[in-house]
Amino acid sequence: MSDKVLIPGEYVGPGEVYEESSSTHLEGDDIYASTVGVANESEGKFNAKADKPPIKPGEIVYGSVLLVMDSFAIVLISPPEKNGKIPAAPPEGKIPVRAMSSGFTPSTRDAIRVGDIIRAKVVKIEGEKAELSMVDPNLGVIKAFCSQCREPLDKTSKGLVCKNGHRERREIANDYRAYGKIML
Repeated sequence: MSDKVLIPGEYVGPGEVYEESSSTHLEGDDIYASTVGVANESEGKFNAKADKPPIKPGEIVYGSVLLVMDSFAIVLISPPEKNGKIPAAPPEGKIPVRAMSSGFTPSTRDAIRVGDIIRAKVVKIEGEKAELSMVDPNLGVIKAFCSQCREPLDKTSKGLVCKNGHRERREIANDYRAYGKIML
């Protein structure tokens, strides 16, 4: 039988034929791909074309905000390139509202918005998601965009302002927009 190329979430085969690895996950008795790779039935192995990035508690990560709800936000974590491979399925992180700042934050929308680029600390790993925190002066939004015109927001004495004069609030890192180039 020939090898087959699979993408994350596709069925690899039964657990009796294929071995579970860092590139796959087990659901019931079946093996599913966690990264892009090739399933080799004769060897019973799934060979990843991309590495699944290891994320550990205590690490500082960068990401882009995908979804903002009142009590939490979902962030697409941007893993670094490793050995010339870029992960095919970047991990996601969740930031609860209690982890947005050291003070009281009534709503997640008061701290971040969709499209913002953030720096956060990994608190714990639960399954495929990482719980993140921005409670530190070095953590928070490092680049934000106006929610009205999508222009980058600049830090001024009056807060964050876009070139069109719109003012917005975010929980920014102490080095907002001074981080250099980040490949996201």
